[in-house]
Amino acid sequence: MYTSSTSATDIVVRQTIFRCCQASIVYPEKNVPPGQERRVSFTLSSRHAVMSGSGHVSPVTSLEVVPSFVAGGLRPDVPLLTSEEESSGLSLELASLDESGVLNFWVVVELPKGNEAGSPTDLGLRPGGKVKLLHSSSLLAVQSPSLKHAAKTRPLQTLLLKYHPTDSNQFFIGTNLGLVSHGTSHGLKAPPQFYRFQEVEERTVDINSIHFCPFSPNLFLVGCADGSIRLHLVSHDQPVAEWMNSTAGEPVISLQWAQTRPAVFCVLDAASNLHIWDLLKDDAHPVITEKITADRVTAMAVFGDSGQQNTYSGIALAYESGKIELQHFTQTLTVPNNAEEGKLESIMAEVF
Repeated sequence: MYTSSTSATDIVVRQTIFRCCQASIVYPEKNVPPGQERRVSFTLSSRHAVMSGSGHVSPVTSLEVVPSFVAGGLRPDVPLLTSEEESSGLSLELASLDESGVLNFWVVVELPKGNEAGSPTDLGLRPGGKVKLLHSSSLLAVQSPSLKHAAKTRPLQTLLLKYHPTDSNQFFIGTNLGLVSHGTSHGLKAPPQFYRFQEVEERTVDINSIHFCPFSPNLFLVGCADGSIRLHLVSHDQPVAEWMNSTAGEPVISLQWAQTRPAVFCVLDAASNLHIWDLLKDDAHPVITEKITADRVTAMAVFGDSGQQNTYSGIALAYESGKIELQHFTQTLTVPNNAEEGKLESIMAEVF
């Protein structure tokens, strides 16, 4: 149902460090085969031990770019920069989450020019660096849920941060208790507080992946460490669909919607099995499952262009060896069907 394209082996050693006060995100370098070029990135701006009293005191678990818009318009609370010189460059906002539920907001500023002598006021800025990291604000994003036994045996940890694709005021946080927390950066709280499994019994599993539907932004998928997959509607705490055994118990590493068809999504599990779902053909099981044995798959990204479905739609797979492979979808998985949105609506109607 899909075809492989030419593999691209671009082995690059990367050590990307994002440091927030007393915690760091480190993506460690991979083993590089003999004869391959090494290229090591370096830190442009660090907040480690520079900003006492702000940042994180627990391990950072997730880092996301904050969208620049909220429902009804542009995001109003991006902090103003302190000088005309800094505001002349490009900027974006980042959010970092640690395992205790603290959410920090940062502004990344591109300066017009660097100072090779270093900044006398910003000790975290690399000499000559043109990218500056400014701490904006912080909040406790997750309150401990009221659970019968889970909190006694497994303290709450926050693992994953995602933003609503059309409203950056709403964020969604995966936890180690099988729950997805729902919060807002400012203003009134948005219900529900948590998204959970269908059954009443508590299930303390890690949430490993969250992905919003590009065609219906109030629908999102959740992948769990026990192999279960849930389809949620933003306005309801119970899932509209739940699949418990599609990976034979293997933890879900990543799941993503297709970019050209609303009823198609892809799932990667910890055993390097790639599962492709087409809800129009089968809403109970994946229509394709491929076991990848030559090398362990560590990450997956779905790509696509709605105007060029068969040519530019597929999956990028990253292997433990450092190889990146593009697999293009065939026409049946890329060309939209008029019945797809109706299929999603029918799934929701069965529950609500």
